Amino acid sequence: MRSRLLILFLFTSLTCCTQTDKYVGEYIKKGSGIKQLYKLTLNSNGTFEFEQHWAQVGMSNETQDTGIEKGKGVWTFENKLIMLSCNNETDITQDYRLDFDDTEVRIINDSIIRFVKSKLFWVENMELKKKM
Repeated sequence: MRSRLLILFLFTSLTCCTQTDKYVGEYIKKGSGIKQLYKLTLNSNGTFEFEQHWAQVGMSNETQDTGIEKGKGVWTFENKLIMLSCNNETDITQDYRLDFDDTEVRIINDSIIRFVKSKLFWVENMELKKKM
């Protein structure tokens, strides 16, 4: 009986890991107008990092200003949603200022995700494509 329970537990654990491992990787979106790049990296250890790169281009196509904003924290997978959260005391720093706590990301398919809920209004409905 114990060995059956152990086998069942191991099988369930492996299945859960396999389901989330397929979402590990980099997801990106290139913006228009102001040159922008959005990148969400989901790491296999359950952490994430988000970066927003931007460059403001003038009339003569010269770059006038550039910047980067970052956020980090942990992610989990539940009910076809990737849940992002962060600890305000440890994850919000001078370099990582974006607060992704209570952010929900819907899995559209194996290569596209969409932000559906976030404190950061400008990421809601944003779709990112998995970098292959």
